[in-house]
Amino acid sequence: MIEKRGDVTSWNILLVEDDLDFANILKIRLSKERNPSLAITISPSLERALDSLRINHYDLILLDLMLPDSSGIETFSKIKAEARHKPVVIITGLDNDQVAIDAVRRGAEDYLVKSDISSRFLTRIIHHAIDRHRIKEKLASVTGRLRETSLRLEKMALMDPLTELFNRRGLQQALTRELQLMLREGHGLLALLLDIDNFKHINDSLGHPVGDMLLKEIAKKIKEVVRESDHVARIGGDEFILLLPKTSHGEGIHLAERIRMTIADTVIYVSDRDTLQITASIGLTPVSSNVTSVDELLAIANPLLRQSKQKGKNCISLDEEEVSSADAKISTYAEQLSAVLRRGTDFFALKQPILNLTDLSIIGYEFLSRLNNGSIVMPNDFFRIAREQNMLTLVDHYCFRSCISASAPLAPELYRHINLFPATIVDISPDEVVEKLSVSCPAKSYCLEISEQQILGDPSHLIDPVETFKRSGVSIAIDDVGFGNTCLENLILLEPDVIKLDKRYIRGIARDAQIEKTLRRVLKIAEDLDAEVIAEGIESREDLDTLRGLGVKYGQGFYLGAPA
Repeated sequence: MIEKRGDVTSWNILLVEDDLDFANILKIRLSKERNPSLAITISPSLERALDSLRINHYDLILLDLMLPDSSGIETFSKIKAEARHKPVVIITGLDNDQVAIDAVRRGAEDYLVKSDISSRFLTRIIHHAIDRHRIKEKLASVTGRLRETSLRLEKMALMDPLTELFNRRGLQQALTRELQLMLREGHGLLALLLDIDNFKHINDSLGHPVGDMLLKEIAKKIKEVVRESDHVARIGGDEFILLLPKTSHGEGIHLAERIRMTIADTVIYVSDRDTLQITASIGLTPVSSNVTSVDELLAIANPLLRQSKQKGKNCISLDEEEVSSADAKISTYAEQLSAVLRRGTDFFALKQPILNLTDLSIIGYEFLSRLNNGSIVMPNDFFRIAREQNMLTLVDHYCFRSCISASAPLAPELYRHINLFPATIVDISPDEVVEKLSVSCPAKSYCLEISEQQILGDPSHLIDPVETFKRSGVSIAIDDVGFGNTCLENLILLEPDVIKLDKRYIRGIARDAQIEKTLRRVLKIAEDLDAEVIAEGIESREDLDTLRGLGVKYGQGFYLGAPA
């Protein structure tokens, strides 16, 4: 250990040398060194050297490979095994050069030929060996930590933090692997789509904490039933998808029924006296090799799930004839939506406040699209149909116009956050977008939000339009930001003015030290990019206080204000 004595530093050196005359000469020479001073301990044999290493701490080992009880590379190997994290410098005779070189290749810091040793040269070698070894140790430690952090972030990017199941990205990776195996090995693959019955009513009446508790319990019950080879994902709200590889139709039905019954038998304790009895509706379908994405999988499984709901819930649907009927209904609905889009009059926008978390003053609003088609249709539903019917940009454009119209009455000092799909930003001229924004108020009052989860592949195609928006005074936010490597690449390339943290990484942060630790790193990245941070999905006082403590300036969520 390096011991500081005032301004003087002392290094403890173990000299393993059986020629005691030579050893004592070295000791006398080295003992004259100051700042650092060198404390030399002599061990004339391997056995005594190993004993000394077990008892004492040394900063460096000077090692003669030829000892009475050991010789050659074996001497170095035994010393290094006992002192893995200590630098070793080999002292060799002229006839042992090759062995010394071999030892350096195996981890020794350097080697010296006895006949060439001078005090100054040896001291310099000791300094360099200790410094070099320290740097190597630090580098190895940092590399190890970076590798662990990278793996942890990679895992978090694929996992749903609430349930610790796969998220959509994780499921996409699993689906890609299983499709490749299916093609190579010819085994069957089934998909099971599960939705908790009446979940919205439970969430609205009992609150999100109860809803979250329910989701975690359902995830736990599903994991208890499935096999190790199965993949389970939560893809949004109360929807779960299971991939069942190497599974026959009969086995899939049996597993689906076990899951349905397990959930029906689950009792959720809301309080000491109150309990919840829950059920789930399930759609089960084979997966063909033509399916390549989670969205395609959902397009096949959703009609089956709707059948289960229509049959009275708490059941499984897999009837092929009814699937065809449901597909027809989907097609009809898509046609209805096309007609609605052609009219362009049925979209409207709600606004959710964005607050300064220090004093809870409102700094702006995010505008959220809805469709009134006899009943209120949520974006996930109508955008899914729009994507399937190749009219995503058209739908997004209508939503954009309705949000601009809804934002017009706001005071000019309030920011207006409006969402756009990456495809829309590429397809529609940025100048045209800015022109529409500037009709009701200056462009600098607007912030365009681009969902990080919708940036597929290389984001560099977005750089030019994003820079055009910035030059016009429009701010850019990257929305739904997670913690994966892809996310980091998007942030670095697009250099947003605002980073909006995905609500999945905000809910429950007060109770999750790991997410809090990771969030600190994201905040550091935001600081390096000179970007403001907005936390989405704040739904409790505890999470709000934690975010304040972390220095997050802005936020939104049901605790602070629901869309209205």
